[in-house]
Amino acid sequence: MEKIGEIIHLAKSGRLIVKIEENANHNLIGQALTDDKGTKVGKIIELIGSIKSPYASVIPTLNSKYSVGGKVYKSHNLNHQYNSSKKRNKTKRRKMK
Repeated sequence: MEKIGEIIHLAKSGRLIVKIEENANHNLIGQALTDDKGTKVGKIIELIGSIKSPYASVIPTLNSKYSVGGKVYKSHNLNHQYNSSKKRNKTKRRKMK
C-alpha cells in the first residue's frame, strides 16, 4: 500500500482534511483512499494549500470509520465502488413551452 498522508481535521462541511506526504504523487484528485486495514475511507475531491505542503479535501464514504491522526493509503482496487456521504439528487428540468 502506498501511504498518502494523515487525517488531521474534520471540517464543518463533513469533509476530511488530509496532510499529504512529501514523497506522494500530487496527481491525486479522484483517488479513493483506504485505512491500514484496507477499509474504504473516502475519495479526494480537491487539493488545497501550497505545492510544497499540500492538503487534500476528502469526502468520506458512508459508514466509514476514521480517526484524526489515522494514516490513509491509496486504494489499489480499480473497480472501487464509491458511495459518498452526501446524497446528490439531480433533477431534470422541464422545458417551458
